Amino acid sequence: MATLLRHRRRGMTLVELLVVVAIVGLLAVTVLPNVASTTESRRTREAARVASTFIAKAQSRAIGRPEWAGVTLVPPQPTLPYAIDLIQASVPQVYRGESFDSKATILAADTGFSRTLTFSDGIPPARNVNQGDLIRFDGSGPWYELSAPNGAKVSFRGYTGVQQSMDASTQTERNTPWPTTGVGHAFEILRQPVWSGQAFTIADGRCIDLTWSGSGSPAEFDGKRFALPGSPALPVTIVFDATGRVRQIFRTKDSPAPRLPVTGPIYLLVGRVDRAVNDPTLPSTHDGVDDTKGFNWQYGDSFWIAIDPASGLVRTAECNPVPGPIDVTNPALRAQALATSQQFIRSETPVGGR
Repeated sequence: MATLLRHRRRGMTLVELLVVVAIVGLLAVTVLPNVASTTESRRTREAARVASTFIAKAQSRAIGRPEWAGVTLVPPQPTLPYAIDLIQASVPQVYRGESFDSKATILAADTGFSRTLTFSDGIPPARNVNQGDLIRFDGSGPWYELSAPNGAKVSFRGYTGVQQSMDASTQTERNTPWPTTGVGHAFEILRQPVWSGQAFTIADGRCIDLTWSGSGSPAEFDGKRFALPGSPALPVTIVFDATGRVRQIFRTKDSPAPRLPVTGPIYLLVGRVDRAVNDPTLPSTHDGVDDTKGFNWQYGDSFWIAIDPASGLVRTAECNPVPGPIDVTNPALRAQALATSQQFIRSETPVGGR
C-alpha cells in the first residue's frame, strides 16, 4: 500500500520577515533618493531643451529679415524673479514719420545731456514710439535716445541724468555732437520689440531663474543680471539681427532706459521655481539635506543655457554642483561660485562669445 506523503506549508519566520523589512528599508534609503534626483534632473533637462529650442527658433526667424526678431522671457508677476512664459518678439520697421517730408527739430538745451524735440506732423499713438527708443538724424551719424513720453526729449545714450540709461553706449558732448538746433531734420526711430504669437509655458515647476541669468563673466555679472534684487522683475527680450547674432537685450518691452549691455555670452539658468524665490541678498542656506534651500545654480539637476552673441548659437549643459553655504553677498566669493557652476557650459562656449 502506497504511503501517502503529506507536506506542510511553512510560513515566514519572524527573523525572515525582519530581514525582508530591513532589505526594503535599505533600498528605500539608497535607491529612492537617486530615483527622485534623476526625475528632478530629467524634468529640468526637458525644460532646458524646449526653452533652448524656442530661443533657437527665434534666432532662425530673424535670419535674412530686415526687421530684428527675438524672444521675451516673461515673469508671472513683478514680485517673482523668474520666467515661465516665453513669447516670440519682433522689432517693428524703422519709423520715419507720417510723410516723406516729416521732420524732427531739436530745440533749446534742457541739460548738457538732453534736448527738447518736436516733430512736424506729430507721432500717432498707434506708432508705438516709446521712451527708450533710439533716434538718429539725416540718415547717418550716431543714435540718440528718446528720454520722455511721445518723443518729447532726446538725450545722449548712457547719459547720467535722473533716468540712468542701461545702454552700453556712453555719449558725451566731447564724442557726440548734437545736430543743428532749430532746423528740421529727417529722422528714423528704432523702436523696441513687440510681442507676437502665443506664449509657451515651461511646465513641471521649472523656470528660467532671472536673478542668476545675465550676460558676461561672473565677475561683471552684477550690473547685467536680468532681475535685480529689490527691484520689480520685468520681461527680458533677447533680439537677433538678420545675420543671427545677438543685437540687443531689453529688460522690458516698453519702459524707460530698457537696454542692457551685451559684453559676452548670455547665460540663462533653468531650475526649479521653489529655489528661484530664495533671497539672493542673503548667504546661501544650501545644506545638502533639504533641496529647496540654496540657489538653483548650486544643484546638478539645474541647467545653463548659453547664447553666443557673435553667432547666436544656443547650447545647454548641466550645472556643476556647488554644495555648501556660500556668502553670495561677497562679490569675489559669488563670482568664484558662479564660475564653478558654469564650468561645463563655459567649456562649450567660445571665449568672449567670439
